[in-house]
Amino acid sequence: MKLEIQWLQVARRIVQLGVVVMMLTVPAMARYHNYVAAREIDRALEKQEGTLPGHTLAAIDTVMRSLPDGEIERAGTYQRNRKQVLSYAQQLRGSVWSAEIAGVSLTDPLAAAESVVASRRFPWVLAVSVAIPLVVTILLGRVFCSWICPVGFLLELTDKLRNGLRFLEVHPRNLRAARGTKYALLVVGLVLSAIVAAPVLGYVYPPAAASREIHDIVFTAFDRAELGRTGFSLEGASWMLFLLAAIVAIELAVSRRWWCRYVCPGGALYSLLGRARPVRVELRVDKCTECAQCVTACPMGLNPMRDEMGMECDNCGSCISSCNDDALAYGLRLGTRTTPAAAQAPQHERSMT
Repeated sequence: MKLEIQWLQVARRIVQLGVVVMMLTVPAMARYHNYVAAREIDRALEKQEGTLPGHTLAAIDTVMRSLPDGEIERAGTYQRNRKQVLSYAQQLRGSVWSAEIAGVSLTDPLAAAESVVASRRFPWVLAVSVAIPLVVTILLGRVFCSWICPVGFLLELTDKLRNGLRFLEVHPRNLRAARGTKYALLVVGLVLSAIVAAPVLGYVYPPAAASREIHDIVFTAFDRAELGRTGFSLEGASWMLFLLAAIVAIELAVSRRWWCRYVCPGGALYSLLGRARPVRVELRVDKCTECAQCVTACPMGLNPMRDEMGMECDNCGSCISSCNDDALAYGLRLGTRTTPAAAQAPQHERSMT
């Protein structure tokens, strides 16, 4: 069981890194599509040769041409099959907010909720695109936060850096807040979206903001390469980059996993949708020695040792990996024993919320 859980953590990291790679690839793929559509790809490859955008374009072009029918033979030479390459380049579009992968549309439930309340309509296209994420959340709970969310991945790395500070005998603070805050922010955001008829949360929600920032930075890199300007630049970035930096700084020095535990409206929605999830971490009381290693390991600040996880748990498996007694494992449980948000924190945390 322990080996299986360790491999599960490896798989989770691979998925998280894959999402980051996708976020970087999508705008580069879009730029490649534009060059091919305008019949400028060869000129762009020549002009940007030796630069990072140029290497990226060349790599994408090599992959596109190596796919079935990506090349066509003409006059004894193999040339790019423009029509097929354009089709391949459109198989990956969007962001973690809303994406299309190989013809399958996927929309974040929070994006769908904002769209519905802002437009007062629920078109079938939106219903289809939100179906898979919705079913996954209902079955597995808040797994978007632990497997997909790029900001969640960034904050996990920040948490490890925070632990490193303790090793250096630098002791960051760990202020706590009311877990119900994120549910209140979710309601306020949806109400504002309905009032102004626009997706308010989408402008400040970190995963969506990170996707937009990466898109703008990558596009700016290609613009700079076309002008013969090399080197890394944050041109194209906006104030949202400072928002992300502020969240990292708060989590590093002031409050462990502050955003995910207390503030994130997306996490609030996933928790509500996955309230009765059948797949969850279960405690084997007969094997538990109450070492509390799982309590320390839980990024959400919950208490697996007392089976107090509820709908806040994101099924990341960190508590299972930390348990040397094999007292925690994934299991199936129909129904729910979930308590209100304020009661889901461990006892030592509830007294401070």
